[in-house]
Amino acid sequence: MKGQKVLIRPYLTEDASAHAQAVRETAELGQRWLDWMQVDYPVEESVAWINLSKAALAKNLAFDMGIFAARGGEFLGAIAINRVEWNYRAANLGYWVKSSASGQGIATEAVRLMADYAFNALQLNRLELVVAERNFASRRVAEKAGAQFECLARARVIDLGKPSHAAVYSLLAEDCAKGF
Repeated sequence: MKGQKVLIRPYLTEDASAHAQAVRETAELGQRWLDWMQVDYPVEESVAWINLSKAALAKNLAFDMGIFAARGGEFLGAIAINRVEWNYRAANLGYWVKSSASGQGIATEAVRLMADYAFNALQLNRLELVVAERNFASRRVAEKAGAQFECLARARVIDLGKPSHAAVYSLLAEDCAKGF
């Protein structure tokens, strides 16, 4: 799926090195929200992650994709639909962009592309974006992508290793139909 700046696609084994490098680049800031990010994140972890992602995708359990530059194919970050509740046609949507690519609208465009995929290809009705209360950059992405703020959920996520409130946003199929 391709937008103006980015394309999103399932991971390939050969993406492991670029994925690991992006995690290492982003770890200092990113591990506050994503504790698995480490400054010495090994390529082997990326290979294992990619293999798990492929297996989950094959079983329609989760849809983890890389975010790549539309021109040149540089790995920019990751986006995923997970925690899918097929009975309710609802799921979680999460994302991160490497430090050197942040602030360029990449995450917002990737969220819109992934929402289109969720509502059209997967026939979901609702995506939830659950963001740490103080993760203002990620909250801004959700808002710019057209997600609606619903509530502040108490102790819903971890921030700096401690329970933290989370802003819960939603995107509905009708939001996508309106063109965001």
